[in-house]
Amino acid sequence: MNTPIVLALITLGCGGIIRFFSKVAGANEGYGPTYMVAQSIAFGSVAIIIHFVQRHPPELSLRMTGVAMFGGMAGAIGVFALLTAFKMGGQGSVLFPISGMSVLVAVILSIIVYREPVTAARLLGLGLGISSILILSR
Repeated sequence: MNTPIVLALITLGCGGIIRFFSKVAGANEGYGPTYMVAQSIAFGSVAIIIHFVQRHPPELSLRMTGVAMFGGMAGAIGVFALLTAFKMGGQGSVLFPISGMSVLVAVILSIIVYREPVTAARLLGLGLGISSILILSR
């Protein structure tokens, strides 16, 4: 198995855990913004540890800093919305599949921005993914 696929599978597992913990926080009346700050501390700590382990100084162009900040704001809004939905009694079996459709945004942006090829197999895969999400959210 190639390394990018393995890394994507790690992302899948970690993404599932972070989403599930959003349910735990919402179900236990966790205050969303404070929960998000705690997550941010952990996120930043891991990034710092990676810098030390890889012995690589922090560096990022101004443009990429802007991209990172925009992505962070979008992510924060999404996390807050999901936490709030759970706090309001939303069911994970409904909310997770709906929020999981965010993959469509990433795929469409990758096709548009990076001109990735659109093949029949990829379209079929996306269609099956969307279908499964729609079925799970009912």
